[in-house]
Amino acid sequence: MKRYNKIIFKGLFLAGLIGLFSSCEDFLTRDKPNASTDDDFWKTQQECESALGTCKLWLRGDWGGDEIGMVFQDGASDNVYFTGNFDVRIQQLGNGSLVPPADNNNPGPWEYQFYTWNQCYRKIRNCCRLLDNIDNAYFTNESERDRMKAEAKVWRAWYHIRLLNWYGRNDGIPYVDKALLPSEIYMARTPVNECLDRINAELDEVINSEALPFIWDEGRRDRMSRSIALTLKMDVNLQFKRYDIAKAAAWELIKSGEFELYYSTATDNNPGKNYRDLFTYVGKQNKERILYKGGGSSGIFSRCMSGSFGGQGVMNVLKSFIDTYETIDGQTIQSLSTSEREAYEKDPYHGARDPRLNVSVFVPGDNTGLSNYTFSPFNPDCGDYIGRNDGIRSGYMVKKFMTEDDRGNNGQGSLDFVIYRYAEVLLDYVECLVETGDWDDPKVKEYIDAIRVRSGMPKMDQTVYNSEEKVRELYRRERRVELCFEGKRYDDIRRWGIGNDVMNGPIYGAWNPDTQSFIKLEERRCTFPKFDSWPIPQKEDTSNPNISQPTGW
Repeated sequence: MKRYNKIIFKGLFLAGLIGLFSSCEDFLTRDKPNASTDDDFWKTQQECESALGTCKLWLRGDWGGDEIGMVFQDGASDNVYFTGNFDVRIQQLGNGSLVPPADNNNPGPWEYQFYTWNQCYRKIRNCCRLLDNIDNAYFTNESERDRMKAEAKVWRAWYHIRLLNWYGRNDGIPYVDKALLPSEIYMARTPVNECLDRINAELDEVINSEALPFIWDEGRRDRMSRSIALTLKMDVNLQFKRYDIAKAAAWELIKSGEFELYYSTATDNNPGKNYRDLFTYVGKQNKERILYKGGGSSGIFSRCMSGSFGGQGVMNVLKSFIDTYETIDGQTIQSLSTSEREAYEKDPYHGARDPRLNVSVFVPGDNTGLSNYTFSPFNPDCGDYIGRNDGIRSGYMVKKFMTEDDRGNNGQGSLDFVIYRYAEVLLDYVECLVETGDWDDPKVKEYIDAIRVRSGMPKMDQTVYNSEEKVRELYRRERRVELCFEGKRYDDIRRWGIGNDVMNGPIYGAWNPDTQSFIKLEERRCTFPKFDSWPIPQKEDTSNPNISQPTGW
């Protein structure tokens, strides 16, 4: 016992790996939901179901403490300047000033995101404990035992995916597939390719079994399924450029016929209504969703909207993102004459644009989206004003996810957050084709066209997009626009190796008519490959001789 306590006193390796689970020998058999011992627990199906509940840590849209708010991840990209007083390190990640997190350098009072390392390893341990002990319990229905095992394996794989994406892109992470004893906790990083092989093997075991349905009915969609396992497999292999594996997983989802792009039943004439309603209560239940967190966007209105609505205004959309939107006839503003391009930069609606812009972002003077309201970031008497702490400092405010329902509920609601959806599957499949030399495969045009037409845009112009380079340009632009504020851009920048180009130098907001210049927000200085990964908590680096910070840190 004294030996174990000495280990803890020196510092918990991977506070998550140990995650309070090796503070003493007794705790190794006392980490069940009711703190009973192994002799008393793991006896019934109900106890195992309760233990499975402790395996779950969701991602969400809104901020949720240990549950990361994926909407705000765009604040560490070239889409958004983040100004929240919670998880302030997101802003530091975006501008290059981040340092390894420690208890004595928290930049704000609510810092959770960069301790994800701890949280994920705690949950991995819970999954391992369930899998190690579930066969000791009595089940009246053996299929329920198999179902719980499969769900725990998908959750465990998902935590390893998060850790590998965020902490180990170049270096790997400690891969844990059993509950560790105190003598085993000082693990080294498992190489990236070995991590991927083990993640794929875990997911394949579930995908190739009948323990889970391909998709659950609506009342049980918060359970893991074979389609979710396929989606996770698609995503992690795409992130690490195992395109053949990612493409095969995406194809299984496509050919299943279980998912489709959402089309709104609304009767108004807004050409962006299909895209708009996908992220509101109108389209809350649809066949485009694959994995979502119920109520995961519950507070997104109050976080993103300005002081005009009692909001915090934490998401300041950047000029570089606005300039990504094409004109309504499918031209980029960069392809226009200098005078026309400059006109669009100063006034995004100098001419008609991709309808997704209108339903995703409030631009100065915009009076659409919410009744009896005009967005006025240059009016000092308005809650939108760029000079207010709760104003919109870039002059561009997020409109996606914002609804009259939540406005009327003091900024709080029950809107779900979709973590993976079918449009992303189509885009992933296209990327796999393009990056393996099949840029002219008919499916590339078919799937890009499907997404563009749904959003009110013309089909892909093959006289313009007639080479691998040009198709890649279109695909990447389409992905940035389609998946904006869903937490995808951060990973895209790293996968495509464009960080040094897009995450350095000044960032700008809207054209300020008072100063006759674009709003300058900050200078960014992110160096790569350092910023491919997050730094692990400093105490993990100092307490474990077998691990170090990621490359560059």
